[in-house]
Amino acid sequence: MKSPAELDTVPWQNLHHAYGPAEDVPQLIRALYQDDEAAAEEAMYELYGNIHHQGTVYPASAPAVRFLAHAARHVTGRRTELLMLLATLADHDPSDSEYPHWPRSSAAGVCTELWRVLPELLPCLADPERPVRRAALRVVGAVAELLPAGLRARVEVEVAGLYDADPVPAVRADALVVLNRLGREAMPLDSPYAEVRLAAATLAAERSGPPYPVELVEVFGADGAEPDPGDDDFPWTGTGAPDAHLTRLLTEDPDAALAVAARWTEAGDLGSRGSRLTQETVEMWRDRPSSP
Repeated sequence: MKSPAELDTVPWQNLHHAYGPAEDVPQLIRALYQDDEAAAEEAMYELYGNIHHQGTVYPASAPAVRFLAHAARHVTGRRTELLMLLATLADHDPSDSEYPHWPRSSAAGVCTELWRVLPELLPCLADPERPVRRAALRVVGAVAELLPAGLRARVEVEVAGLYDADPVPAVRADALVVLNRLGREAMPLDSPYAEVRLAAATLAAERSGPPYPVELVEVFGADGAEPDPGDDDFPWTGTGAPDAHLTRLLTEDPDAALAVAARWTEAGDLGSRGSRLTQETVEMWRDRPSSP
């Protein structure tokens, strides 16, 4: 990590972000440490708009990672936001790393900086606040497939500890997703926690593709009727919010989607999610040829 005292060692004037030269980045990062809440809020907003803009990162993005990691460890009131910014910056399609241009890309630079500083962010996995633990898991998940063997083994032990013992089921479910990205494929569809079962079924559906096995459809119908109220605040890199990702998966299998939508509607149609799933499925498959 790098402290704000080291910001002037980076030639920001020679780097650019979404709006041109990155000379404003140092002052934005310094603002995160100030007691001025409005200034810190504005700095977060600006950073989300310039070093990350509509899914794109820039030459100034990677040099900012070590400073943002330091802020995430030392600015406790904004730890969740800063961790999520780091995870968002590292968002990429894992298949991109196989392309010839990847090592020279801004996205690769961000991911490299993030996994290098990851050991210093791992204490956030043990933070007493649930949102911080969830955000820290997003950071790990963002670069999971890029970790060198030694760091991967250490990270896997820590994430497995959350999966086995965290008191919050949603955190256990998040840990399961990260373990999957680290190479584990065990899918606990019989977990005592609905959140974990739902995450396991989603991961299994991603691997199998449609049509989905009946046991997965059963989990989606039984455990997906009531979404995690906070999941939109914790999108997974490459997939978006878990609930939106599940909807996209289901609509790829119209029979499964309509069966699940009926279960959700019968369960009270919370947030009109059953009705919405039905509507999206019908619209997507309206012109599908009839079965013989």
